[in-house]
Amino acid sequence: MNGLNIKKAFSCAKTEFFKWVLDARMIILGVLLIFIYSFAIEPLKANAMLMGEPLNILEPFIAVANSGAILLIVPLVFLTLIADFPKIDTNTIFYISRVGRINWLTGQIIKLIMMTLSYLAVIFFGAVIPMLRDGFWYNGWSNVATKFAQRFPEKSGNFGVLLLPENLINQLSVFNAAFKSYLLIFAYLLILGLTLLNFSLLKKKTAGFVTCGAVISLGTAFCSIKTRLMWTMPMANSIIWLHYTRYFREPIMPMWFSVCYLFVIILLLLIFSYVAIRKFNYDNVTEVSM
Repeated sequence: MNGLNIKKAFSCAKTEFFKWVLDARMIILGVLLIFIYSFAIEPLKANAMLMGEPLNILEPFIAVANSGAILLIVPLVFLTLIADFPKIDTNTIFYISRVGRINWLTGQIIKLIMMTLSYLAVIFFGAVIPMLRDGFWYNGWSNVATKFAQRFPEKSGNFGVLLLPENLINQLSVFNAAFKSYLLIFAYLLILGLTLLNFSLLKKKTAGFVTCGAVISLGTAFCSIKTRLMWTMPMANSIIWLHYTRYFREPIMPMWFSVCYLFVIILLLLIFSYVAIRKFNYDNVTEVSM
């Protein structure tokens, strides 16, 4: 019962994941997609219509993934959707006893990965689908992204232009930017979920929410004022354009640093969780369940 059984872990993850998908809180996703459409897609489409040029269908998603304002909302909504993760109550205690601590914990981690990937998939398709009729698929930036400010200098400061800064379009291809954006935000959200998991194993779930809130708030604040301290937070390390200057290839912060930073934090949180589960006792689940 103490050894790892992948089949049991996946079975545990699959069952709980489908319960999560059917949760009534998923209505919040609809609200988030409406916000993303109004905040990011509409300004880009307005610029495209004014210019009479199509957008690359990936550009709205890249804009969403690199907007500081949206990246404040996205993790907050994610935390709301996984508020009861991991769900530990009296019935769960018997389940843990039956499948084993390690299998249950591994199942929770697999479930977290599935939740994170599916959450980002909804955001990705929510940004891409509205562009399918009018956009194009190609590994290159649209004229709307690269030439709008030149053609309409009086509108060079509008929000649609700011969503795709030169720090991004001058440094990376569209496919590269989209892939790295998805990967880095996935790592950011995974860190938040693992933080909740670890605090729950310590029976300090409330403190876990406070810690996650602090990570999001400090990351947003540091990114807003562009202090070097922002690189101590996952948020800055998950926003691609912050790594580069507008024109020069020499990065402000090497991308490898951010990848290593996020990977090391995830690894440390995983190690801590497997240590904590061995010491987890079933005496009182009140604080774990909030």
